[in-house]
Amino acid sequence: MKPWLEPEIITHVQLILDNYHHWFGEELIEREGLSQEAIAAKLFQAPCVVLAHNTAADPIYTYGNRTALDLWERTWDELLQMPSSKSAESLPQAQTVRNQILTDSRDFGYKAGFDGIRVTKSGKRVQIKDVKLWDLLSETGEYRGQAAVFSKWIFLD
Repeated sequence: MKPWLEPEIITHVQLILDNYHHWFGEELIEREGLSQEAIAAKLFQAPCVVLAHNTAADPIYTYGNRTALDLWERTWDELLQMPSSKSAESLPQAQTVRNQILTDSRDFGYKAGFDGIRVTKSGKRVQIKDVKLWDLLSETGEYRGQAAVFSKWIFLD
């Protein structure tokens, strides 16, 4: 089973990619000439980490590609039940910094070039570097959550 090829995830991938293009003026992955299924497969296999979460008070992940699943040490099902706040250290200051970054993105539509500390399922601390975070908006401008991408990280433990 390849859940990243389910119709609702394929649609979600398009939302992630369309909004990345909207905010940053470039493509996250090359899409020209590809079917939506091929695009979803390509994003899932991309060597960078791509994650998205919803609009819940404590947002739940709605997408994570293979690189994200491997880094977070999670299965697809585990990730899609996980509040994104659980990927950050539980220390109050770490959560405050994370929440401020999410708020900054909401204020401007995106935030780029920041670093942070995240925690894997087994408790390994990872410094993520040069992260881009952006809002996910429907075609009518309705807020649908946020997505992030990064390709640099260092294990601290």
